[in-house]
Amino acid sequence: MAQVIATRYELVEVLGRGGMGAVWRAHDRTLDREVAIKEVALPSGLDEAQVERSHARTLREARSAARLDHPGIVTVYDVVEEDGRPWIVMQLVRAEALDAVIAREGPLPPRRVAAIGLDLLDALRAAHAAGVVHRDVKPGNVLLPRGRAVLTDFGIATLAGDETLTQAGAIVGSPAYLAPEQARHQKATPASDLWSLGGTLYAAVEGRPPYRRPDMWGLMAALLSDDPDPLERAGPLTPVLHGLLHRNPDERLRPDEAERLLRQVIDAPPAPLPYALHVPRDVTLPRPVPQPTPPPGPGPRGTPPPRPARWALIIPAGVFSVALLAAVVAIVVFVNGGGESGDGPGGSRASGGPRTGSAASGSGVPTGYERFRGSEFVVAKPKGWTTDGSGDDVTFKDPSPSVIRGIAIQRPSLGLGQNSDPGDALATTATQFKNDSSSYPEYRQESFTRHIPYLGDRAAELQFAFTRNGKPARARVRLFRLDGALYLALLVTEQKNWDASLPYFETFLSTLRKAS
Repeated sequence: MAQVIATRYELVEVLGRGGMGAVWRAHDRTLDREVAIKEVALPSGLDEAQVERSHARTLREARSAARLDHPGIVTVYDVVEEDGRPWIVMQLVRAEALDAVIAREGPLPPRRVAAIGLDLLDALRAAHAAGVVHRDVKPGNVLLPRGRAVLTDFGIATLAGDETLTQAGAIVGSPAYLAPEQARHQKATPASDLWSLGGTLYAAVEGRPPYRRPDMWGLMAALLSDDPDPLERAGPLTPVLHGLLHRNPDERLRPDEAERLLRQVIDAPPAPLPYALHVPRDVTLPRPVPQPTPPPGPGPRGTPPPRPARWALIIPAGVFSVALLAAVVAIVVFVNGGGESGDGPGGSRASGGPRTGSAASGSGVPTGYERFRGSEFVVAKPKGWTTDGSGDDVTFKDPSPSVIRGIAIQRPSLGLGQNSDPGDALATTATQFKNDSSSYPEYRQESFTRHIPYLGDRAAELQFAFTRNGKPARARVRLFRLDGALYLALLVTEQKNWDASLPYFETFLSTLRKAS
């Protein structure tokens, strides 16, 4: 015989169970409609006073959830008591939960995750405007009916300003998606929901929660002291995830900025092919034209044989999680320079080789270098090297026809700011390089350093080797902050020029300063 709650709701089947109880599909006999009913389960061992407080909290929070009227929030219809415990009657949404979708499909595409994020963000804004904090945003509480995302289970939500009725010392919420301040038993706020939103989107695009630890103790310790694990698949979602998952709630991304970054992901054109780079600055990159292999000997009218095709550094679509793509596109231009024969390995008729031991009198610039001023920085560049670009997006190239090498400095402009961690961004990039064998054939990571003291802050550095058109090449990338803004410096050379080129890069980094 079917169980009937409050002489009205007939329980049909269990839809799911969790730490806070079970959810049933039920039939409302009075209105002849299907509903979802949450059976609130209390932990064992509570005394009578604790049970009363827990019931009071559930009733109050169900009433707070019933105040919310938004298409992105599952509607609460009723709350009743049966068998000495509360039952929350809700709208029945026939849809799969996000955690089930992730389990079945694996990591989801960034654009799809961004669309889910916009729906959830809109729902949370409505809840926060009504003074309601969810406190348990997670993939299991996100339902995905066709074309939209809906937030459910406000069963542990709280009215902002209400006295907490939760048992002292208890952790309310799912630890894997808990904000650090909640883990410290501080009051949950709208910013806490935004952290959990970031964790939910992280799980959707990466296929796992922000912290991968073997047990609950390790998870809680990481939540209290560590940054989330580095992103690998987030691509253009990286800036918004870094912003939402900032450990300090006061510096966490605000809803308006989160919305802007999510819409930027959705509105962006499809990722181009490696040779069809989208460059958000005034740089022209011609499509490489295959070069026929010339026959040996002089050409018509005694002209010398054409030079072999110059090797090119191909920047893969989505590199640096899209936000840093513009920062390295210029490298395609300067690496296409250089030639084959001339002064031999490491030679440079223009600069005559690096000199780092002495400074020109009164200038503070080492001998063999000259001062360059960008919009926000000054630096010593090798004397005689050509300059491409201006402001804070500049490439310096050795003009010698026998050498292929250059140094670039760029300021990313697509969402990475002072809250972005250089180590996370560079770790994501290293993974993308490794997985993109077509763009970096024979890619070999040689070193990765997450924390390098630099300019009063910390930087990250990646060094790797690869082969292009049969020519061994190497690169070193440093990501750092200068006066709160994120910058990138990059050295790229042929393998044969590597040792002779490193002093140029070291001098470049050591002389870089904020412009006064």
